[in-house]
Amino acid sequence: MTYTASVTVTDQLGLHARPAAQIAKLVKSAIESNPALVVIVEHQSGKQAQAKSALMLMALGAKSGESIEVQVDGASDEAAAALVAEIQGFLIE
Repeated sequence: MTYTASVTVTDQLGLHARPAAQIAKLVKSAIESNPALVVIVEHQSGKQAQAKSALMLMALGAKSGESIEVQVDGASDEAAAALVAEIQGFLIE
């Protein structure tokens, strides 16, 4: 089952190198614990990226105030919600 949540980018610089690297590091760590885990981020433009790649996340071009959708597959709803909350924390100013 896929857990999906919408997250608003509030960092003034958008989804830039630092938060992208933090998100990728978090997701890679989660995948090490659960190899079946897949985390996809979709920009409101329809572009998608695997969250384990900082470069792919930056390529989405998400700007401050825009929404991204985080899709977590392969985890319980509670674990997925906790992961999304951590991802959201990296996108705050």
